[in-house]
Amino acid sequence: MKKQLFLLPIIISLSALSCGTKRAIPNTVTFELDDINFSSRHSDLQNTLLNQEDPSTYIKNNISYFLQNDGEKPKPYVLDIKETNDTGDIPDYFEVEYYQSENNKYRVRGNELYNLMNGQYHYRVHSYHGDKEFISEEKSVSVTSSNPRNIFIEGVVNARDLGGWNIVEGKTFKQGLIYRTAQFNKTNYSGSIDSAPTENGKRTLLNELNIKTDIDLRLTRGGENGGITKSPISDNTKLVKCPMSYLNKNIFTNEENKQSIQLFFSTLADINNYPLAFHCVRGTDRTGALAYALGALVGMNEDDLMMDYLFSNLAPIKSPIYEETISGEEFYVQGIRNSEGTTLSEKAKNYLMTTCEIEETTLDTIIDILVD
Repeated sequence: MKKQLFLLPIIISLSALSCGTKRAIPNTVTFELDDINFSSRHSDLQNTLLNQEDPSTYIKNNISYFLQNDGEKPKPYVLDIKETNDTGDIPDYFEVEYYQSENNKYRVRGNELYNLMNGQYHYRVHSYHGDKEFISEEKSVSVTSSNPRNIFIEGVVNARDLGGWNIVEGKTFKQGLIYRTAQFNKTNYSGSIDSAPTENGKRTLLNELNIKTDIDLRLTRGGENGGITKSPISDNTKLVKCPMSYLNKNIFTNEENKQSIQLFFSTLADINNYPLAFHCVRGTDRTGALAYALGALVGMNEDDLMMDYLFSNLAPIKSPIYEETISGEEFYVQGIRNSEGTTLSEKAKNYLMTTCEIEETTLDTIIDILVD
């Protein structure tokens, strides 16, 4: 139940109802909607990491904390709602309806909003008294927040939008198209973590994030993916299996992974598959490698790429991850840096073309889809 703003009237109303007093349902209702509080969508710990000049050292110096971390979900945006009516009746509950596009309206019970993208939002409040519904006038607000766009999906950990970062030449990595997460179903696999969407989480994935495609990077052998044959999100969600081994930490140079990596990038080259989410078990190693290479491809800088990688330490992933895990000479960070090209984007493209034999036209199509 979301926190309400009418503590004393609620106590009086509940007391009256408990004594059998007939409830007075209002005929007229007026709303006062304060501006949405956009102070931060990150928790205090997340902001602490984001403000570090040397985030890698900060992670290592606080290793004991991160090993015990139960997860840091983003702070909600809060809409203060005040209602006046002709009877003094207390609403049963509020719903906030909000949207950027008429084709994608979303409702949440209470006054806390998660997962807003940058841009213009329209919203209205629905107040419920018994069998009556009252609707406020529509208001608009402009959202501008810092990256990463940390995502709250009930039951799922380590979820965030890859987009939103400023990239070269004043362009932007588009938000709302591609998400990285931990797994969507719990399994008995020894390395599994507690991550699977609740019914509310599935509604977020389907109705708010509009996920069409679920790319699963977990191995199909050994029970790592739980033997699934369809997406845990819904029967209508497209499941693309791209099983990859992570025993060799550089998934790109592991010949066993080549076909799956090619399938991953060909899936991203089809606009009809978006919005999409991709994940392994924790959403760190295989997911982190593909997120790093994809971010480099579209033009993110190395500091932002590393911050996005280290941000997974703020989720309950059982063991921490370090910069050294991916930046050693044999790993993909150095592989991209050492490839031909004058920009990191050109280097990432050449690395993927050379190491994984991905067609240049495929990579160019992905850039066209994801860069605004």
